[in-house]
Amino acid sequence: MLDKLIDRVGDTNPQLFRELKERLTPRNIALAIVSSLLLQGLVVLFFNAQLPAPLFDNNSPLIPKIAQQVYSKYCNFSLSPYNNSSSLCNLDGAGGFIINWQKWQYDIFICLSWILPSGLILGSVYTLVADLIQEEKRGTLNFIRLSPQSAQTIFIGKISGVPILVYIAISVMLPLHFWMGMSAKATIPLLASWYGTLGAMWFLLASASVLYVLLGGIQAIVTVIVVAFPLCLPIFAINSFLSSAINKENFSGDYTYIYWYGWAIDRSAVSFHIFVIGCCLVASYGIWQTLSRRYLNPTATIISKYQSYLINFCVQLWIAGFTVPLIFANPEKYYHARQIMSVLAMVDFIALLLLIPMLLPNKQALQDWSRYRREHTQQRRKFMQRDLFQDLIGNDKSPALLTIAINVAMAMVAWIPVTILALTVPTRGMDFNTFSTPGHVTRLLAGICVAASLILIYAAIAHLGLFLKVRKRNLWICAIVSVVMILPVVVAYALSPVKSPTGLAAIVLLFSPFAPIGIFQLAGSTILATFTAQVAMFAALTHQLQRQLKISGRSQSKVLLTQS
Repeated sequence: MLDKLIDRVGDTNPQLFRELKERLTPRNIALAIVSSLLLQGLVVLFFNAQLPAPLFDNNSPLIPKIAQQVYSKYCNFSLSPYNNSSSLCNLDGAGGFIINWQKWQYDIFICLSWILPSGLILGSVYTLVADLIQEEKRGTLNFIRLSPQSAQTIFIGKISGVPILVYIAISVMLPLHFWMGMSAKATIPLLASWYGTLGAMWFLLASASVLYVLLGGIQAIVTVIVVAFPLCLPIFAINSFLSSAINKENFSGDYTYIYWYGWAIDRSAVSFHIFVIGCCLVASYGIWQTLSRRYLNPTATIISKYQSYLINFCVQLWIAGFTVPLIFANPEKYYHARQIMSVLAMVDFIALLLLIPMLLPNKQALQDWSRYRREHTQQRRKFMQRDLFQDLIGNDKSPALLTIAINVAMAMVAWIPVTILALTVPTRGMDFNTFSTPGHVTRLLAGICVAASLILIYAAIAHLGLFLKVRKRNLWICAIVSVVMILPVVVAYALSPVKSPTGLAAIVLLFSPFAPIGIFQLAGSTILATFTAQVAMFAALTHQLQRQLKISGRSQSKVLLTQS
């Protein structure tokens, strides 16, 4: 019967048929089910051991030894008639403890709510990365590319079939999780939204793991270790809302709700889960577009330049959903708005940094483009003047500096009005205390400009790294850019190890991603001079890149002429 079912699956997705045929053996299925049941049994036994058990007198088995009762959070409390200073568990008529079974089941439910997402996501990521790395080593992935199947069909088969034993083990745990959730007074819509959020997170990270291998990722266990720690934050978030909803508590506490275009996403657990599901699905769509691109052309950039504009627009639109409501927030209650804006600014900065490796062409493509430009400019001078700008903003083989600059400008257009409005309208907007003065607003705008110049400097350094004559050039580029980012921070705090960086230490800090810390420690003239120095550095790096491109294009032309 199982073979017939697999054969039917193979009619719609041959790749999924291949994966299921290889893994769904009776021995593997039994091992997955037994492992899942054993883990569930251990969880139940662990919490069962936390239940209190009274000790009885040997002479009179019905009379418990009250003095030896132990504390347990799973029973009802009362003051002991023998010792009024301690609280002991209530006893029933038979001398047993009165257990709060709902709390006991709730704790098992929360424990399983950590095990389920961790096991599903980490297990899926590990098996997918390990399998795809083996496919790359054996060369079978290139063979699969020759098949008429689309990239979506192949990778859906991979994601659905490779971790099938993990899915079986998780499925066996779902009945106990659902039962404990219902016993803990969780509603069906709440559980449905939680399961939907788990599925969206799984699909996003499973898709990202496939893309990771296509981009040259190695070592599955390292991938799992890298993913495990950041994964704790979203699991904690969805479980915190789940716990608050069951206990009928307000997750936001005394704080005002977090609004996204007027929608209070943390008003309820279901609302938060729906928001997370939407974000995961949009991000998954972008990853699948990249998967199709890299699958068809492994040497292409991760995303095209036009895709970068669309992605950046969506990111800025997503961030604006949080920042725009802050302008009209109640200053008496929204006192944590500055922290929210700081986190969002950091997210935006990281997103713009990630555009650099995504848009960076390989050395051969850059040389081909340079030779192409050189040949045409020698034949038709006006061609260069007419089409160079179009090449720089749309041709994926050309340098990506202008594209990154356009994306940075888009971010600045989104952030500067919000900064001015939010910090200069204290009657309707946020109360930043000293941060709402015009001088501090100017400093914040200067911080935005400094951050923009730093991103362009990092992009120029990455482009120059393409001309390094070393093996594993991409690793060297990452190492060099990382050193350029981290070294100023180390130097700044070495110059001022105890207190906040001031003077020279603050100036050095302006050349790092932690520039906003130094902004408020320096005079305006010093900030302007530092920004001018950064612009000069970027101009020098750009000039050097132009020089390298000319040399590269000239040398390639000479090689072609010599061979002919």
